[in-house]
Amino acid sequence: MKLSRYHAVSPSFLDERTGVFRRVVFPTRTAEARIVDEVVWLVLEAGEFDQLPREILLELAGLELLVPDDEDELTTLLQRNDAAAMDDDNLYLVIQPTAWCQLGCGYCGQEHTPKLMSEDDQLLVVERARKKLSAKPYKTLELSWFGAEPLAGLKVMRSLTPELLKLAEEFGVAYLGKVVTNGLTLSAQVATQLVRELCINSIEVTIDGTAKYHDARRYTKAGESTFERIYLNVIDLARRSDVNVNLTIRCNVDRRNYEGVSPLIKMLADAGIQDRISFYVAPIHSWGNDAHQESLSNEEFATWEIRWFAEMIELGFKPALLPKRRPIVCFAVSPNAELVDANGDLFNCTEVSYVPKYGRPNIYSIGSLKTGETPGKRAKLGDFNQRIARGEYQCHTCKMLPVCGGRCPKLWQEGIVPCPTPKFNIENRLLLKYAESRLS
Repeated sequence: MKLSRYHAVSPSFLDERTGVFRRVVFPTRTAEARIVDEVVWLVLEAGEFDQLPREILLELAGLELLVPDDEDELTTLLQRNDAAAMDDDNLYLVIQPTAWCQLGCGYCGQEHTPKLMSEDDQLLVVERARKKLSAKPYKTLELSWFGAEPLAGLKVMRSLTPELLKLAEEFGVAYLGKVVTNGLTLSAQVATQLVRELCINSIEVTIDGTAKYHDARRYTKAGESTFERIYLNVIDLARRSDVNVNLTIRCNVDRRNYEGVSPLIKMLADAGIQDRISFYVAPIHSWGNDAHQESLSNEEFATWEIRWFAEMIELGFKPALLPKRRPIVCFAVSPNAELVDANGDLFNCTEVSYVPKYGRPNIYSIGSLKTGETPGKRAKLGDFNQRIARGEYQCHTCKMLPVCGGRCPKLWQEGIVPCPTPKFNIENRLLLKYAESRLS
């Protein structure tokens, strides 16, 4: 046996209850953390496994912290990832019902037009979904409504959803619905309709800090402020007991608004909704533009993120401190998942439609509803695991690959390193996880 290359470990700390120095070990192949005594870790690090009791060795082998000495771990991992994508029994479809968005966010790379998906294209969406469901057995049909701003295309959502629900019933699969929205029109009435009639069980809303910060970047195309309306919509929805929906708030951050995260966390806690929402912070990235040039460095963001985590824990939030195993990096590598935009164009990435930089026709398009999928086009992003295997990206030597999957195939191709923040603060995340467990 050997110590897996895919692991992270916390600094040594004194367990005050036992008086023993300990560490938190995190095998990323299984993403299951364990606390071990310092002496055990030193033995593992030295490879002197025969000094440890058999039961400990069996447990650590089960966690894949210890693996066969002759195993090519990268090959094993990528084979598992490919198999997960091929065997996925969830048919994941992303629909952009409109090309319009009311906001004029400076970091958005999209070009918005008042275009709704046509009735003819809606029929083609349903027929295409039918063919996919007929091709192999699935357990779930998952629809993600995406933008531009999907709620600006609510008319299309109302029209398409009943037909997609009929398909799910016909093929005996569960139906899951998600919408990613700016929240501007997420009124109580709209939220009720989304959940009760359109079978939405997950809603994600973007708020970029408190009003001072949010309104300086997420304003309407006419330059009007949006924070108060979005915030009140979110608070109202979070407090409701008559609708059952998973509500997530994402805060997009760069150098211009990172100081607004802590005040926003405090506002949400003061509103008493910390146990009714998920909250996370995401660094601004390139969307076919230079938005990422305003971002914090990976190290800066990672340092601030630990501070935000600590504040959240203190205020009663339950942040996702440790990443989970991620065999499917995104739907780019899934052979049947896809996005269809309001023009009827098909993609295997959410970050490319409506982006002028990618040309007309869009270089990332994999086909259209009318002509079908163009052979070979999906591989532009879909061969990501093969590129990692060939050593084209840093991922092939990174201990975090099992829990990030490589992060973003498109950004790697564009020469932008998209490594996630756990790569830069996993040791402190492990310590926070230990501290959180002591508090609960």
